[in-house]
Amino acid sequence: MSPSRSLARLRLVGTKLRDIAIGLALVSAVSFIPASVSADWPPNAQRAIAIAREVRTLLIDVGSNVIDTGADWLGHAGAELLEQGEDALADSLEHAGEIDLGAMLPRLGDLLPDPRTLFGDLLGGLIDEWWPQPTLPAGGGDLPRVAGTFSAAKKLLYDKVYRRHRLTAYCDCSYNGRRQVNLRSCGLEGFASTERARRVEAEHVFPAAQFGNFRRCWRQPEAYRACREANGTLMSGRACCLKVDKTFLVAHNDLQNLIPAVGMINGDRRDYNWGMVPTGKRYGACDIRIDAGSRRAQPPDALRGDIARIMFYMRDTYGFRLSWQDEQLFTAWNNLDPPDAWELKRQQRITRLQGMENAYVVRYREL
Repeated sequence: MSPSRSLARLRLVGTKLRDIAIGLALVSAVSFIPASVSADWPPNAQRAIAIAREVRTLLIDVGSNVIDTGADWLGHAGAELLEQGEDALADSLEHAGEIDLGAMLPRLGDLLPDPRTLFGDLLGGLIDEWWPQPTLPAGGGDLPRVAGTFSAAKKLLYDKVYRRHRLTAYCDCSYNGRRQVNLRSCGLEGFASTERARRVEAEHVFPAAQFGNFRRCWRQPEAYRACREANGTLMSGRACCLKVDKTFLVAHNDLQNLIPAVGMINGDRRDYNWGMVPTGKRYGACDIRIDAGSRRAQPPDALRGDIARIMFYMRDTYGFRLSWQDEQLFTAWNNLDPPDAWELKRQQRITRLQGMENAYVVRYREL
C-alpha cells in the first residue's frame, strides 16, 4: 500500500474517532439534564434521557477501569525498575572494597515511595476529584442513593470506597484484588486453615438482623405474595425485605454501614451489639474481642469512634432505635476517637457515590 493511501486511511480513522468522541460528549451532556426539567417531556424524550444516563454510567465504568489498569501497569513497571536499581547499586558496592557500604546506606526502596502506591494515588486522586459518579438506582429524596443489589454494593465498597486502601477493619489485614486476605500481614496466620479467614466479607456495622427484626417482612415473609419463589418456596426474612421494603433495601446496601472484614471475624460477630467485653474470644494480634455469652463485640480503640458515628448516622437516617446505654457508649467513643485522615477520605468517596454525607464525620464535634 502506498504511503499516500496509508495516510488517507489514517486520517479517515482519526475523523471517525473524533466524531465518536463528539457524539459521546453530547450524550453525556444531555444525561445531566435534571429529572425535574424533563419530567413534563414526552415519553420518548424521557426514555432518551434515561438511555443517555446509562451511556454515561457505562463510560464512567470503562474510563475508571482504564485508569486503574494504567495505574497498576505503571506501578508494576516502576517497581521492577526500582528493584533493578537496588540490585545494581548492591553489585557496585560489593566491588567497591572491603568496607560494606551496602550495609551503611539505606536501600532505594526505603528512600523512594512505592511506585504502585505513587501512581495509584496520583491517578486515583484525579478520579475522586473530577470523575463524575453514576446515579445509583435505589433511594433518593430523604434517603441516600444506593446500589440496587447487595452484590453491586459490595463491588462499590471494594472497588471504589476502599480502592488503594485494601485493609480490613478491626485487624488491618491486607487483601488483594481477588479479596483474599494476607493473614501474615496482621498476625492471623494461626487461622490459615480456616477457609473463611482467608477471604474478605462486607460487614454491616449496624447489623441487618437488628433493624430487620422489627419489620413485618422479616418476621412474616409468608404474608407477602411477592416473597415466594416461582416454585412456591418461601424466601428468608432478609430476602423478602430486600424485595418489598424500600427503606430496608436502602439501609441494607448503604455504603456508610459497610466495612471490609476478615470473613471469620464477620461470622463470629454475627448480629451482636457493640460494647465492652472483659473476656471473650481473641484473634491473634488483632485487637477485637467477641463474647458469644453476652452477645457483644468490643472493637479496637482506633475504630470505636468510626463505629459510633456510623451507628448515629443509621439512627438519624432510617429512624432505627438505639438503647439509652448504647447512646451513652457511642457518645463516649465518638468523643475519645475523632475522625482520622482515612475516615474522612472514606466519607468523601461515599458521599460522592450516594449523594448524602454522614454529618457526624464531616462536621465532627464532641457530643
